[in-house]
Amino acid sequence: MKYKVSKEELDALFREVYSTPEKREIDYTTQTLKIKEEYSFLAYKYKNILKGFLISNLPVKVQLKSFKAYEGSDVDNKNFFVSGYDVEKKYRVYLTVSENIEDVIKKAEGDLYRLFDEKFNVQNFIENLSESFISELKKDLPFSYKKINSSSLQFYEDKFVKLEYIFSLEESRTEFSIWLEKELLENGEISPFIFSPPTSLGKKKLKRLKDLLKIRIEIESEPVVIDSKDLKVGNEIDLKIKIKDIML
Repeated sequence: MKYKVSKEELDALFREVYSTPEKREIDYTTQTLKIKEEYSFLAYKYKNILKGFLISNLPVKVQLKSFKAYEGSDVDNKNFFVSGYDVEKKYRVYLTVSENIEDVIKKAEGDLYRLFDEKFNVQNFIENLSESFISELKKDLPFSYKKINSSSLQFYEDKFVKLEYIFSLEESRTEFSIWLEKELLENGEISPFIFSPPTSLGKKKLKRLKDLLKIRIEIESEPVVIDSKDLKVGNEIDLKIKIKDIML
């Protein structure tokens, strides 16, 4: 005797087999990496360079979701757009962008064509971004940097520090990462201080203030040491300035 399956059972089975699986958020973090709080100030220090470049060069909505610093010795075999530099033939520095940036570019392709009058080249975009970052890194680590052609990440020594930035580009989460040989950071002297130069309007106001005062003021102040745990949105940091001398 043949067993007849009811239409309801077949429909339920069909829905179970062919139903769309639940979409899960991509976890960009390599499990072999360890979070290193002592390098968080580096991630904070360079985040505005990346964000500023993206805002200036991509006609899409850019939002920084998170940034972290890791230490590791094994590079995950992810597919990246890679831009690398050799430093003094002793160290390596890389900037990588996850492959899904191509999807973001394709979605905004019409705007990009109008902006650049030519097809947008992702690799050239990454190269220009890395040049912008390296010019800033040279201020902290004034070594000799040589561009290298590389499709993978290879370091002279095993350990490296990864500064990871997760950006939302038109609601697509894209990973931008800076990879620095750990020995480069140990042998170099990166200043923990972050200087924010005044804007052009700020300079005009300072000049106007000097013209009005007609006195010479000598101000003595100490560098402001900011703990990485205080670098949170909404935190207030006190700045102490002492007037050393006033001369009419």
